Amino acid sequence: MTNAVESVRVAVLGAGMSGVCAGSMLKQRGLHDFLILEKAAAVGGTWRENTYPGIACDVPSHLYSFSFELNPDWSESYGKGEEIWSYCQRVADARGLMPHIRFGQEISRVAWEESRWKIETVQGLVVHADVVVSGLGGLHLPNHVQLEGLEGFEGPIFHTAEWRHDVELAGRRVAIIGTGASAAQVLPGIADEVAEVSVFQRSAAWVFPRLKAEMSAGRRSRFRRFPFLMRLYRWFLFMLLDVMGVLSLRRGSWLAARLKRAGLEHLQQSVPDPATRARLTPDYEPGCKRRIIADDYLTSFNRSHVHLVTDPIERVEPGGIRDATGKLHEIDVLIEATGFRPFNITDYVDIRGRNGMALRDVWKDRITTFRTMMVSGFPNFFLLLGPNSATGHTSALIMIESQVDYALRCIELMDREGIAELDPDPAFVDRYNGRLQRDLKRMVFSGGCNAWYTDENDYNFTLWPYSAVRFLVELWRIDRSEFRTN
Repeated sequence: MTNAVESVRVAVLGAGMSGVCAGSMLKQRGLHDFLILEKAAAVGGTWRENTYPGIACDVPSHLYSFSFELNPDWSESYGKGEEIWSYCQRVADARGLMPHIRFGQEISRVAWEESRWKIETVQGLVVHADVVVSGLGGLHLPNHVQLEGLEGFEGPIFHTAEWRHDVELAGRRVAIIGTGASAAQVLPGIADEVAEVSVFQRSAAWVFPRLKAEMSAGRRSRFRRFPFLMRLYRWFLFMLLDVMGVLSLRRGSWLAARLKRAGLEHLQQSVPDPATRARLTPDYEPGCKRRIIADDYLTSFNRSHVHLVTDPIERVEPGGIRDATGKLHEIDVLIEATGFRPFNITDYVDIRGRNGMALRDVWKDRITTFRTMMVSGFPNFFLLLGPNSATGHTSALIMIESQVDYALRCIELMDREGIAELDPDPAFVDRYNGRLQRDLKRMVFSGGCNAWYTDENDYNFTLWPYSAVRFLVELWRIDRSEFRTN
């Protein structure tokens, strides 16, 4: 226990991509009185913690990077996990963030007390701050399976986000539960070494080709010599993905229909067996659940030792998994590729605003925010990648940079006008979320397909219903009438 107390203008929670972005932009704007609190011993967040075979980004490398720290040396068009982690570390070093980071500090409580935020860590550090920027993210805690008999399984069980590198998979029978983004990367990543792998699918995923390519030495050299070419290329990728992406997600649009045809064509070209292809054909519109971008996932099912199981799981037994037909699938290792619980920040951090109000209680019935990043009753508290800030079609880093910029301009407004507390007006928050939910109904996101994007009432608290350009525009200007100030 350190039992130390520090006081700063801004406290940043987490040193993942969001925290590194916040710290970099704070320094860029001349605001040096800040601390970044990180539970681990290194920066990187998601890309530090997820180390499963085949992990990579499904957004082009030159777009999945910060606009203020472009990288000419990406080795492939879609960055591998380890390469993205290295990039994050380089940015932290290059931007001089290391002296500002307190590693090994797991946040346990954040509370608004006496017109300031008090942040407490499990290790005993207490930080007082005027402003809190949370980079803890929306997807943090693994979503573990709940199955009868799981505790009696005799082999190793682990989640893709908690990969057991000490478990040897070569020559063993493996089960993968789930068919989302991580499963689509893990399956091709382990198929060559395992004796058998059974993939338990609850619902088929829409899969589209990644068209991954190596970045040639010549291209990397040109980007290093002429940075403006790299920036133009990044803008080309941004506009292409944003325009095509958002139009393809609009319910009933021509592009949505064309995207569906492209997905079915990719499936037909990848899987020649009609019976297997039928079981891999989704029964919902592309985009209602997260789309999979992969070149080698579907083709993995053509291999004789890769088995697709679509019958529901009845229970787990000591030697395997028994499905609803009574068949026992004998396995040695069970891998959970079941994603994360969305916006579970309140499950592991006690966040309290005015009068001790707990964020978990505010969000108990419905998750809402002010412009995707603030909550009424929690002044000077900014969420990065908060509810309704994911797009489903472009780079999250675009949204993060825009949110950090908005938070910084709020801080500058407070400094300029002597405002101690900036708190969203509940009336505006209600109107804002009403508009989002109305327009989300026009998108394929709200299609009743039981996606993790929505709650049991098909209320979408995850995605942004418009283009990334509109996100940037809406966060460009600060309107004082939207806040209660003090």
